[in-house]
Amino acid sequence: MRTAAGVLLVLLLAGCQSDPALHAARIGPTQYRLQVDRCHVIDRAQLEGDLRALAARKCPAGAGALENIQSLPSRQGSLFGECLRRAALQAEVRCLTP
Repeated sequence: MRTAAGVLLVLLLAGCQSDPALHAARIGPTQYRLQVDRCHVIDRAQLEGDLRALAARKCPAGAGALENIQSLPSRQGSLFGECLRRAALQAEVRCLTP
């Protein structure tokens, strides 16, 4: 019984461990395409904040404004329906050069 409860707890926690899922792909010498996908979304500003934080990590000298912001279908899934408000955004950013 304890083992089954432990397995259930691990599955529930694993459902949103990747929240938010962040991805960045280089599309030019100083340009990235960024994606954020969240299981628990409060509003669009939260997703844009995630994109800005990811841009700051990818661009050590600083990042320009987010461009070409688009909504995407969320790929966040859940085994037990815990992702009630999921959403995803994509944007492009140019890194500033020092």
